[in-house]
Amino acid sequence: SVIDQALCIGCFECMHVCPEHAIDIDWETEIPVFMERMVEYAYGAVKGKQGKIGYMNFLIRITPDCDCFPFSDAPIVADIGILASLDPVAIDAASFDLVNQQQGFTDTLLSAHHHAGEDKFKGVHAQTDGFRQIRYAEEIGMGSSAYDLIRI
Repeated sequence: SVIDQALCIGCFECMHVCPEHAIDIDWETEIPVFMERMVEYAYGAVKGKQGKIGYMNFLIRITPDCDCFPFSDAPIVADIGILASLDPVAIDAASFDLVNQQQGFTDTLLSAHHHAGEDKFKGVHAQTDGFRQIRYAEEIGMGSSAYDLIRI
C-alpha cells in the first residue's frame, strides 16, 4: 500500500479504511503531524463559536491510552476532579498541569516520570510531547494556555 504524501492531510483514517490493514503509521516521526491535525479538526468544529461553547474535562480514571481504544488499562494517577472553562486551550493546559502534579501509580503502563511534577504522558509514551497540542492550539488562535484555577 502506498500513500501519496502530497494528498495526505494527516487524519490517519487510511489505517481504518484499508480492508487489508496494510497501512501503518510511523508513530516515531509522524506524531507531531497527527497531533497538529487533531488540533486543527477540533478548531474547525468550534471556530466562530467562541463564548457560546463551554468545555468540561473529567480528570477521572486517567488511563495511559486514548479513549478511542475499545479497552482500557489501569489509571496512571489518582482521580483529580472535573474542570470547566469557556476556553478549550486553557482547560487542556490546566488538565495537563494537574495530571503532572500528581504522584504516578506504579505497576501500571506509566513506566517513568512517577514523581509529582514530572510529565506523566512522557512516562507512558516517551516520544510524545503532550504539551505540543496546547502550544499549537495557541499558535493558531484557538485560545490561550493561561488559566486561573478556582477550586470549589
